Amino acid sequence: MIVRVKKELVSKVIIFNGGEVLLLKRATGSVSDDSPWTWDLPGGHLDAGETFQQAAMREVFEETKLVLSEVYYIGHEKNKDKMTYFYITDQWNGDIKLSREHIEYKWVSVSSMNVYKDDVGSMYYKMIMKAVKTR
Repeated sequence: MIVRVKKELVSKVIIFNGGEVLLLKRATGSVSDDSPWTWDLPGGHLDAGETFQQAAMREVFEETKLVLSEVYYIGHEKNKDKMTYFYITDQWNGDIKLSREHIEYKWVSVSSMNVYKDDVGSMYYKMIMKAVKTR
């Protein structure tokens, strides 16, 4: 049985492939008035006994089947009642196979990321831009 620690605690990973960032298109049922963004970063909620880093790596695998060798913390942000911890990596293996949570993926060039600003939301966009500078 999986026990969620708190639904308000989330880990997300900004995955780089050269000068591109992986974005996942959310399934229609996942988009709502409270969460209107159509594009997402891989990641999700913590399970009992997990660290934010462990949750990030597990969620990426569950959503994409990519195996991350290492992730690096770059910051956290609070949005409404949800605290999101962000990690970056360019160390991954595998071929992308999406879960039912997402219907499409794209590798978006860093120079084109501003086109997706409204589609990923300002918090994710801000952290992606921070990740670009951090690398």
